[in-house]
Amino acid sequence: MDSQIFQVIDEMEEYVSNCKGKFMSSTEIVCNRDKMEEFLRDLRRKAPEEIDKCRKIIARQEAIYSDAKTRAKKLLDDSVVQSDELVSENVIMRRAYEQADEVILMAKNQAQNIVDTATAQANQLRDAATQYMEDVMVYLENIFDSSSKQATDHYTALINTLNTYAANIREDHKQLHPEEAQDVTPAEESSEQE
Repeated sequence: MDSQIFQVIDEMEEYVSNCKGKFMSSTEIVCNRDKMEEFLRDLRRKAPEEIDKCRKIIARQEAIYSDAKTRAKKLLDDSVVQSDELVSENVIMRRAYEQADEVILMAKNQAQNIVDTATAQANQLRDAATQYMEDVMVYLENIFDSSSKQATDHYTALINTLNTYAANIREDHKQLHPEEAQDVTPAEESSEQE
């Protein structure tokens, strides 16, 4: 089953692998925000389509199951009709009951086999669809967790850099007026700091 979601993920991985590395970093890259948001919109749009496909497959399996039940009922009804037609004399009646029992048993076995097969297939498809969505969700969580951590790290680095620049500028400003810095008494310094 070709998955449109995994196609978008493959395109996203190819795009990320082709992005330029960030200056002075071996782990960070520079990517186009609009392009990444386009990938995410595609994922949001295609996920319901993929789920709908899985539901249709399960519905088809349920139709097969329903058809199997109908066939089994028809076989049972046919066997009852046959047994009713054969009931006339003792020997014929006994034989008819034996044949009816065989037909009913065969029909039950056949119906059970059809039901078991349809149920197993439906369960496999449901499990595959559930596992597929689980894999997609885990993959997306990893992408968003990584992106969030990178953004937080960049923000923290920016704040630290700005604080360093501000401290350097204050120091440089003090050096422009060294005599004022010496004239300030300790009491004035504490009131200025407040």
